[in-house]
Amino acid sequence: MVTFSHSDKGTPEKVWEAAHWPDRFASLDLDGLKRLVVVSAHPDDESLGVGGLITHVAGLGLPIVVIVLSNGEASHPQSPTHDPARLAQIRRIEVTDALAHLAPNARVHLLELPDGELAEHVGIAAEEIVEAIGEAGGSTWVVSPWRADKHPDHAAASAAAERAARERGARLFEYPIWAWHWSTPDAAVWSEAAVRLFNLLPAERKVKARALAFHRSQVGPLSDSLGDEEIVPAGFRAHFARDYETLLEMTLNGAADAPPRPARARKPANRPPRVRADPNQTLTAGFFEGVYASGPDPWGFESRWYEKRKRSALIAALPRQRFSAALELGCSTGVLTAELAEYCDTLLCIDLVEEPLTIARERLAGRPGVTFECRTVPGEWPDGTFDLIVMSEVGYYCSANDLRRLLERCRASLAPNGVLVACHWRHPVAEHPLTGDAVHTQLTRVVGLQRTVHHLERDFVLEVYEPRPALSVAQRGGLVP
Repeated sequence: MVTFSHSDKGTPEKVWEAAHWPDRFASLDLDGLKRLVVVSAHPDDESLGVGGLITHVAGLGLPIVVIVLSNGEASHPQSPTHDPARLAQIRRIEVTDALAHLAPNARVHLLELPDGELAEHVGIAAEEIVEAIGEAGGSTWVVSPWRADKHPDHAAASAAAERAARERGARLFEYPIWAWHWSTPDAAVWSEAAVRLFNLLPAERKVKARALAFHRSQVGPLSDSLGDEEIVPAGFRAHFARDYETLLEMTLNGAADAPPRPARARKPANRPPRVRADPNQTLTAGFFEGVYASGPDPWGFESRWYEKRKRSALIAALPRQRFSAALELGCSTGVLTAELAEYCDTLLCIDLVEEPLTIARERLAGRPGVTFECRTVPGEWPDGTFDLIVMSEVGYYCSANDLRRLLERCRASLAPNGVLVACHWRHPVAEHPLTGDAVHTQLTRVVGLQRTVHHLERDFVLEVYEPRPALSVAQRGGLVP
């Protein structure tokens, strides 16, 4: 339970300035750091607490993973203008914009766990952090909210980070947020902590300030209505405009004795592990030719219950019974194609290598209206418009720039009443330039499209987007106004 309020007067920044912390505590250097994993309980925690550290590490060219546990949809519980779903959508966009400014190449994982209830999901969060740490061990720094911050979600984030860091043997640091508000420099809570200060350059402070400004729903009011007040007012933001950031190093007794657990990754059967992908490089045909060399069904599309169930969920998410012209990107061997064809007059299916297309053509032989083409998208984009575009397990093979181009092509080719369906695996895979969550975050930025279906599981995310203003299935059927 939170025992303070953002509307409380709090400790002024001038009190902290008078404490001369740079004279009291040692500076933190980055010796030995090769990978940074930042955990945020809510969007904006990372920008407030360690935005300067993130941009500094990004400047060193080191890999950064940011894991945002919730969408922060409970930030304005009394808002008369924004419900939790709307706030979640806004804050997803805000945090991805802020992180793109702090560290353009950082991998961002939005777990979308329930705001205010993270204590019930520590295990899920810990698994994600373990995946992000990988095999780097002590050269990875995990940075999370401070356990003593008096916010239950921050304590849960800390618990998840500690569990993961202990398992992988990583170094663990925590950053205060609300402690600047309710505590004082001489409070006992500080004397019991290993406080370290990370000094920021003027340019890094400017980048951090700009990143924080992206969190518009928090640093400004949602409206003039009661209940829409700013959560991070100017007086509170002053704590995060310092020329240093405060981190507390946590001692993990027994961490060295914890046996390492191999990171899970979605890999085709009988395929050796590959090197980590370059996030700025889209995977080429050669990669997929190597994948299909292991067998005709390397991902188990035909054999795994997971795949069968996911296809059923995708088909069930279609908002209409019939489509005149459809496009399937990355059709592979045509397993999903066979089910989509039941709902489409014409269906153009694209893949960038011929081997799976040969199997797909045999599978759909004699099916009217279904055609297969070997193309590399977004460069070799087909002509025409489509009232259904399906992008299943495709987007994370793209670089961030190519993904933006791909989504722009989809939007431009979508009919006025068209439907864009996207479905992606959520767990990080070393070979993929992006994560599934990153793909779906980018989808929220496509101008003119409105999300009408959002199905989220631990393993995959399935969404449907339609041009604004979109009608629900019930509205189309005349069941509701």
